[in-house]
Amino acid sequence: MNKSMRFLSILLIAFGLGMTACTVTPAAINSSGSEMKTAVVITSPAAPFREGDDITVQSVSSDPAGIVRVELLVDGNIVRTDSLPTPQVPLTIIQTWKATVGTHVITIRGTNTRGAINDLATVSLTIASRTNPTATATRAPVGCVNNSAFVADVTVPDGSVIAPGQTFNKIWRVRNTGTCTWGPGDELVFIGGELMTSVNTLATPATAPGATADLLVAMTAPTAPGNYLGNWRMKSKAGTFFGTPVKVLINVPGQAVPNCPFTPLIESFTVSPSTIKPGESATLSWGFVKGAEIAEIDNDIGGVATPGSVTVSPSTTTTYTITGTCGSKVNKAQVTLNVVAPSPPPPPPSPTVTNTPKP
Repeated sequence: MNKSMRFLSILLIAFGLGMTACTVTPAAINSSGSEMKTAVVITSPAAPFREGDDITVQSVSSDPAGIVRVELLVDGNIVRTDSLPTPQVPLTIIQTWKATVGTHVITIRGTNTRGAINDLATVSLTIASRTNPTATATRAPVGCVNNSAFVADVTVPDGSVIAPGQTFNKIWRVRNTGTCTWGPGDELVFIGGELMTSVNTLATPATAPGATADLLVAMTAPTAPGNYLGNWRMKSKAGTFFGTPVKVLINVPGQAVPNCPFTPLIESFTVSPSTIKPGESATLSWGFVKGAEIAEIDNDIGGVATPGSVTVSPSTTTTYTITGTCGSKVNKAQVTLNVVAPSPPPPPPSPTVTNTPKP
């Protein structure tokens, strides 16, 4: 499993004039799920930074796997990339950016030899105009602010065992913690690690502030055994990254599991509703299949990640079987989905005959 990278410090030094405002963003969440520990030190002269100044960013990165690339981002856009011919642990590097008027978020992002991205170290910086020193907010966010927070792994929690080459749906549940409504142009974007899919962006559904959205990306597990980590993050229609990154972390086993200590345990296997009419759908849902090398469902569903769910719409009553396998040890569970024909409509009422007496 990839170890998280941690920035030890980030120093912002101004050549020329100084800075009017500086704030440190809240701590992010690293690839192992724990809170990052980033020290931010600002050294500034008495006067504020002004446009055209060279802002020097010094960072120190450390990762056991070795750092191979460090990127400097301003407002979510990469302005400087430094790649190393050989990995370094730790790595100290100095990068520069020419200041422009407004309030900006400066981010340092490092990548290790496995393609995993480290904890993001960020700082907010305000730059004054040379001709109009009071014009310091022309680039500041206006109207509303984008932000997001990870809520849960709806499917494929960290460390899920996925068979080599198996397809699966990764679903993250995220909350809109900003004040902007997400809509056309807002995306979930792949930012590093193992892609495991043919697309690197996902359109975000309309989501009001405070509401949650389930973001689904169809993926395929690599064929080689190992642990694989992919990192994704929200990006606004203006092209700025925001919010807490989310990740997919899976384990692809080898061709055989040398030791199977117990028969796989299937936590649950249900169908809802249990009775439908032809043309209607139901949802199969299953919990963790503990101790299994692979979990499969019959009726052309195939291998599945656990826990998970799938929508089915059979034309006749069907029994579904989930099978957990580890070496020679096998466990199964079944559910039956009843498909009943609608009741025929009642016959039309018989016509009423009224006899009118003759005069």
